[in-house]
Amino acid sequence: MRFKPFPYLLLTPYLIVFILFLGYPIIRGFYMSLFDWGIMGPREFLGLGNYISLFSDDRFWRVLGNSLLFTVLYVPPVVILSMLLAVLLHGYLPGISIFRSAFFLPIVINVSVSAIAIQWVMDPQIGLLNRLLDGVGIPPQRWLTQPGWAMLVVSLVVIWSSAGFNIIIFLAGLENISSEIYEAAQVDGSTPWHTFIYITIPLLRPVTLLVAVLSMIGSLQVFGEIFLLTGGGPFGSTTVLAYYLYEQGFNNFKFGIAAAVGVVMTALIAVLTLIQFRFFGNKAT
Repeated sequence: MRFKPFPYLLLTPYLIVFILFLGYPIIRGFYMSLFDWGIMGPREFLGLGNYISLFSDDRFWRVLGNSLLFTVLYVPPVVILSMLLAVLLHGYLPGISIFRSAFFLPIVINVSVSAIAIQWVMDPQIGLLNRLLDGVGIPPQRWLTQPGWAMLVVSLVVIWSSAGFNIIIFLAGLENISSEIYEAAQVDGSTPWHTFIYITIPLLRPVTLLVAVLSMIGSLQVFGEIFLLTGGGPFGSTTVLAYYLYEQGFNNFKFGIAAAVGVVMTALIAVLTLIQFRFFGNKAT
């Protein structure tokens, strides 16, 4: 067979970017995780010592549990909510573009700005939410400083800030569903609810799988909202893997341990992604 270089030339820019910004950092991170790495560089080769120390640390397992809890609180609601909103926004009614822009707007807002706004809204003294609750006789709550509320609040904030992107993906999927299918269902007397359950959801399975995978990856990498809203507190109840990596690397200057956390995060994301494709990929095709 003749060698055709043109397709490889088209792939070259992507391969260069992949190697520089993804491939090399992964290899470098794994290399660093094998050393007692300080500010000045490697001090001692430890082999798997950092991983042994990490897995022997009870705090690491609590942090891992927090990350999985956040994934459970974030992924199912954001997928379901994004799909429902996309179905509602899928139409050609007058002014529908205004609503689409409104739901997409949180994506373009800087994380710092949105975090400050949320802190004001939930402030126990002057926050709008507590004032509304006070009006119905409910005492003010310290939403971001109570272990029972903090993780839930952070998950709701991330859902609010990321749902717009998922809505765009679902809208693209809805555009690919032929209108003739809906017309045939309407002629057969199908109700809107039955149409949604038996037509829209099955035909959106590939898109739903994509949104679920991307949301799961994002949930295990969440950092900005945690850093700005709770700082990992209260009492470590919102310390997730990404924030734990930041603490080990930039607070404790244990870059070897931080690199090991990064490797564990990469492996966990890869395993959960493969599981999703293994169990839901066939149904989505």
